[in-house]
Amino acid sequence: MMAAVLRQVLTYLRLSVPFFVLRRPVPLVLGLVITDRCNLACRHCRVTNTGRRDMTMEEIRARLTEFRRRGYCELYIEGGEPFLWQDGPFTLGDVIAEARRAGYLHVHVYTNGTFGLDAGADFFWVSLDGTREQHDCLRGRSFDRVLTTLKSAPKRKTAIIYTVNNLNKHVIGDFLVLVRDEDLSARGVMFYFHTPYYGIDELFIAREERGRLTDKLIGFKRQGLPVLNSYAALRAFRDGTGKRPGPISLIADVAGEHFCCRYANPATCRDCGFTACMEITEAQRLRPSALATLLRFW
Repeated sequence: MMAAVLRQVLTYLRLSVPFFVLRRPVPLVLGLVITDRCNLACRHCRVTNTGRRDMTMEEIRARLTEFRRRGYCELYIEGGEPFLWQDGPFTLGDVIAEARRAGYLHVHVYTNGTFGLDAGADFFWVSLDGTREQHDCLRGRSFDRVLTTLKSAPKRKTAIIYTVNNLNKHVIGDFLVLVRDEDLSARGVMFYFHTPYYGIDELFIAREERGRLTDKLIGFKRQGLPVLNSYAALRAFRDGTGKRPGPISLIADVAGEHFCCRYANPATCRDCGFTACMEITEAQRLRPSALATLLRFW
């Protein structure tokens, strides 16, 4: 335990000057897409069940070693649904264990929350896109199942991701009250906005309205409701002052590697709703609220 803490401290100390002082785009966060398979058919997603094969355990080991050597030290695993991944006897828990052996400081998993959270990650991000009616309309009938998962989740190791779009934008306040009042283990709700990866559609919210909704999120946070986004990151998102594409993250999948996301292009970056990258860029600017938010799950 002490050795792991010391390794984290030394790694962050090595990063501190280029990251905080020189503000360079240092390699930091690796996203690993181990499968495209998913048990849901979400309205806003076209990257699942594409027919592309899963990564093998051998490929995963090689990628983890390669990118750790290149400097990436924080890892998140995603899909598809990563809990569906299996290669012979190996499951998601083995991937997480391999990442720790490779030297990654924290391992996060993005999941739809329908398989439980027992893989041993440092942190789980669970998608829940509104109250029951809105969530089930967007993701299929899974709201109650995900809520059960969140109620039995490991304490302090879970947060909710809510992607705001034209179908669920009006229930944000109701959802935050539900999260506050239910016996959930989640630390809070991280809000994203629908990104038009495949072009503008009926779910997309235009910039002006995004700004008004972001101000509402700031207001909800001031009221003590469980908005996990920092004030600094929300303001940067609203004002368009955050860096796009994010300069310190990379995604690797079975096809290769991708800078920031698998769909990076000027149009997508302009309308990107991935607010989590703002937390890192605002922390790099030494905004206290962004630093405090990162410390909650790193």
